[in-house]
Amino acid sequence: MSAPHPVTADRTGDGRRTRWRLLRRVLVVVLACAAASLALLGIGGVHRDIGPVRAHLSLALSTHGGTQVELPPVGQLQMDTHSGPLALRVGIDDVDLPRARELFASGAERAQVVSEVEGEVRAGLQALVLRSVLVALLGAALACALVFRDLRTVLLGTGAAAAVLLLAGATTAATARPQAITRPTYTGLLAQAPALVGAVRNARTDFSAYSERLAQLTSDVSGLYTRLQTLPEGAGAETTQVLWISDVHNNPQAYALVRSLIEQYDVQAVVDTGDSTDLGTGVENGQLAAIADLPVPYVWIRGNHDSAGTQAYLQTLDNVRVLDGGAVTEVAGLRVAGIGDPTFTPVKQVQPQPGAGVQTLTRAGQELAAAVEASPEPVDVALVHQPAMAGPLHGKVPLVLDGHVHQRRDRLVAGTLELTQGSSGGAGLRTLDGGEALPLQLSVLHFEPATGDLVAVDDITLAGIGEQRVSVERRPAASYPTTAGEEQERAGAERADVEEGDLQE
Repeated sequence: MSAPHPVTADRTGDGRRTRWRLLRRVLVVVLACAAASLALLGIGGVHRDIGPVRAHLSLALSTHGGTQVELPPVGQLQMDTHSGPLALRVGIDDVDLPRARELFASGAERAQVVSEVEGEVRAGLQALVLRSVLVALLGAALACALVFRDLRTVLLGTGAAAAVLLLAGATTAATARPQAITRPTYTGLLAQAPALVGAVRNARTDFSAYSERLAQLTSDVSGLYTRLQTLPEGAGAETTQVLWISDVHNNPQAYALVRSLIEQYDVQAVVDTGDSTDLGTGVENGQLAAIADLPVPYVWIRGNHDSAGTQAYLQTLDNVRVLDGGAVTEVAGLRVAGIGDPTFTPVKQVQPQPGAGVQTLTRAGQELAAAVEASPEPVDVALVHQPAMAGPLHGKVPLVLDGHVHQRRDRLVAGTLELTQGSSGGAGLRTLDGGEALPLQLSVLHFEPATGDLVAVDDITLAGIGEQRVSVERRPAASYPTTAGEEQERAGAERADVEEGDLQE
C-alpha cells in the first residue's frame, strides 16, 4: 500500500530539476547579455584618424537610438537616424591642428576634403561593427565560463548574445530613417550653429550617404577647431537667407540676437509677424529703436498688441517696410505681401459675441488674399499675425507666416505651407511679472534665389532669458506635409484661440 510514495517523490524531484534547469538557462542568458553590454560599452569602441581629426566611434545602449556627434567645446550634433537599443556615438579625441591648417590654407575645396575622408569614415564604421560584435561575444563567453565553467553553458550564453546583437542590427535596419541625415539638431554655441548644420542641399537622402554626412561633419569640425572665431565658408551660400521673428513683446535682448543671426547666417532681410510690444504705448517705442541699427531691410506687420501709434513709429525708421491692407514689397529677391491684425487687444478680453473675432480675422485674411490675386507678379510669401487669418490664403500663395500663439506649428493645405512662429522674445518682459518663461524661437528661411521657392528652415531655439546655448534643427521644405486629421485639429485650436478670449497672446 506504500509503493506509490516513492513515485510521487521522484516526480517532485523531476519537476524541481526541470525548473532549476530552466532558471539556470535564464540566468545564463541574462548574464551573457549583461556581460556583452558591459564589454560593448567598455572596450567596444574604435579610435580612427579621419582627415585631421582623431575620432572615437562607439555603440551605446539607448532607448531612442540615433547618432550623436560630440564636438567639444562647441556642442553636440544629433541625427535621428534609427530607433532601437543601440546608438552611435562619435567623439572628437584630438585634432591635428598643423595638418588642419595646412589642409584649409591650401585652398582645397570642401567637396575635395569630404571625398578624401569619406573612405576613412566608412572604414571606421566597418571596424566599429566588427570590433563591437567580437567584444560583445567574447565578453558573454568569458562571463559564462567564469561563473558556470561548462562548455555547453558558454555556447548557450554566446548564442543568446549573438541573437540579441542580430535583433538589434535588424531593428536598426528596419527603422532606418534616411531623411534624418538632412535634419540634424545642433546644441551648442550660437556662433557655430550654421557651420555645423551644414549647407542646405549638401546631403542625399539615401542611407548610403550616412558615412558621407559624417565625412562632411569631419571637414566642418576641422575648420572649426582651426578657426573657431571665423564661420567656415559656404554655410547657406547657395540660397537666400531671411530671418523670421514674431511676438518679441518688448524683450530688449531680442534685437541683439537678431543682429547676431544676421551676421552668422548672412541674412539678407528680416520679416516680423507682429506683437513687437505689449500695450502699444509710445513709451514702448524706445525698445523698437534698435531695429533702425539692423543692417538689412526689416519687413513688419502689426499684431494685436501693436497700436496704430506703434505702426506709425516704425514707418519712420528708414530700413523698416510696414505692410498693411494687402501691400506688397520686394525684398531679397522675394515678393512679400502682408496685412496688420484688425484687432487691438492689449488687455485680455473675451469676444462679446461668440464667433465675432473669427469673422473679423477671416475678413482681413480675405482682403490680403484678394490683394495677392490682384498682384501683377506672383507673391512668394504672405504675412499675417494670427493663424485664424491664414485660411483664405490657402491655395493662393506658396508660403504663409504667422505667430500669436507662442508655439511653433506647421501645416500644408491646398499647396500652401503655413508656418507659425513661437515667441522670439520668450513672451517678453511679462515673464518678469509672474508669466510663464518661454524659449526664444526664431527661424532662418532658405529660399531658392531663382524661383523664390522655400528650400529649408533652420528653427533656432534658446532655452530662455539669460541662456547662452542654442538648438538648431534644419527642416527641408519637403518634410512639412500634414494629415487631414491634424488640419482639423489645428482649425479647432485656432477657433478656440479666438473664441475663448485668447487674443491677448
